[in-house]
Amino acid sequence: MSSTALPITPGDAPPPLRLPEPALVFRTRAERLEALAKDHAAGDWLRFLARIARGQDRALREVRPGAAPRPAGGGGSPLAEAAARRDPSWRAMLRVVLASARDGALPAAAADAIARLEAAPPDVIEALADDLLAGAPADLAAAPFVGGALQAHLTRLAAAVEPTAVAPGGAACPVCGGTPVASVVLGDARVRYVVCGLCSAEWHLPRAQCAVCREAGKLSYLSVEDGPRGVAAEACEGCRAYLKVFDLAEAHGADVVADDAASLVLDLLVGERGFLRAGANPLAPGGERA
Repeated sequence: MSSTALPITPGDAPPPLRLPEPALVFRTRAERLEALAKDHAAGDWLRFLARIARGQDRALREVRPGAAPRPAGGGGSPLAEAAARRDPSWRAMLRVVLASARDGALPAAAADAIARLEAAPPDVIEALADDLLAGAPADLAAAPFVGGALQAHLTRLAAAVEPTAVAPGGAACPVCGGTPVASVVLGDARVRYVVCGLCSAEWHLPRAQCAVCREAGKLSYLSVEDGPRGVAAEACEGCRAYLKVFDLAEAHGADVVADDAASLVLDLLVGERGFLRAGANPLAPGGERA
């Protein structure tokens, strides 16, 4: 994970929040996607997602930040307003992401989506973003590009948040109010952080608790037989929701967004057992959510 937080020493109290380092997040993600694509059944798709991640990295470097967001009132997520009322700079980021994505072979649906987004007026693009943030993307072909631009925009903003202004995390991201994509267990410290799919912030949660309902003692861990090491679905028998967890002691170099996209077979198997996905991956939307 690419976080500004210092490594956690075993025995130390884990910090409640770890903020992203935008200069590393998307470059590292692109490299991970390219590595996962080798010998993967969905290798072409993962390489396509890597181009989106490269575009996100370029967008952070090429697009000037917009106006600083107003802090949310009432003790809510400090970037909730910035996510709902977005600075236009995020659409400039979208243009960079689209240009990067088209620099290679594309499925027909993706090529058509790029053409539609490049020609769409701002109000149409903003409506697509609203739908995606509400968890119901109306255009699945366009969603990875829109989600990628929103992710880059909010990750940049999250890096500048004052940690002391953030309340403890719950089922939603305490920084932007977004949905988690997965969680990680840090190798040496053996502590768990839930990771936001939008702004890349990480918040601490005890390992015994369900990330959705916070019940303890009702979790089971499901994995693919002969699948990659350190990857499991943390499924709650209480609320019937699940969130993937990547144990970095075994899943070396894992990135939650990249490795989630590369492990969609696990989602199918867990869904067949009646569990609903609690997380959302902006680069790989779809599927039934809790």
